[in-house]
Amino acid sequence: MNCTTLQSIFLTLFQLVLLILLCPLINTFIKKIKANFQGRKGPPILQGYYDLVKYFHKETVISNNTSWIFLFTPVILLATTILAALLTPAFSSHCSINLIGGVILFVYLLGLGRFFMACAATEPHSGFCSMGASREMMMSVLIEPVLLLSLFIFVFMTGSNNLYDIISNISNHGLKIYTPYYLLAVLALLIASIAEMGRVPFDNPETHYELTMIHEGMLLEYSGKYLGIMFLSGYLKQLILISLVANLLFPWHVTFSFAFTDIFSSIGIYLLKIILISLLIATIETIIAKVRLFRVRDILIASFVMSVIALVLCIQKGSHLGL
Repeated sequence: MNCTTLQSIFLTLFQLVLLILLCPLINTFIKKIKANFQGRKGPPILQGYYDLVKYFHKETVISNNTSWIFLFTPVILLATTILAALLTPAFSSHCSINLIGGVILFVYLLGLGRFFMACAATEPHSGFCSMGASREMMMSVLIEPVLLLSLFIFVFMTGSNNLYDIISNISNHGLKIYTPYYLLAVLALLIASIAEMGRVPFDNPETHYELTMIHEGMLLEYSGKYLGIMFLSGYLKQLILISLVANLLFPWHVTFSFAFTDIFSSIGIYLLKIILISLLIATIETIIAKVRLFRVRDILIASFVMSVIALVLCIQKGSHLGL
């Protein structure tokens, strides 16, 4: 194993550690910005870390009606989310993990975690958990095609299904990357990502009103360390999607170098990118109310149509990054 390979592995693992360390902070940052927009003080900026420490120190209570699926789901969810994080570039375009599937594997790793969450939610025989699971499955049918189709546009543009290669190729084209179909694809991806994160207007992560919650409803029977793992997985998935949207909307300064100065400057610019996307999400959640469940379908279908239009325009262009 040569020096370059070792450096690439180190950068990939460092990106993963950075994402895990940052994800509770970004989640609290969005809450803080929303609170400021609404004239409230909001939680302390480190509240996400406090909550995780609290959950990991609490006792775990498990229903007698559950099986191994309920017990292993938090671990499976965290494992699939970490693997999805390894496939997602943050500040570096070096990738030491080049698994078959690329963007398809990325989307279905998220889908696998969602599948086990829904299965586990039905095990305690709780009406609210089952309701949340059925709604989550309905949402997944609408979200996954939009995620896949919008990412396929970038695959067609760059000729690669590896997210690292996609970001690296796109970053070399400056402002001319902002073609109509590119912006449509990013917008569709942003809408699908907000739905995947379970945020307003699709879901409200801060509510526990039984008749409206989706993602939170599936966690009602979890407690202690298991609940902490579920929340950590949710925070990490949220940051993964924010990072993906940020690097596609602002596809610059994702370094291919191993020099410390380049790495540190790329980390700084990456943090600025995710702060901007987090501000955008907080703004959307402030000015738009949560929609009714059956209106969610209309929004996601509209984003799917945007992806189809973007793909048709991209195909008509007829060349990889012809722009």
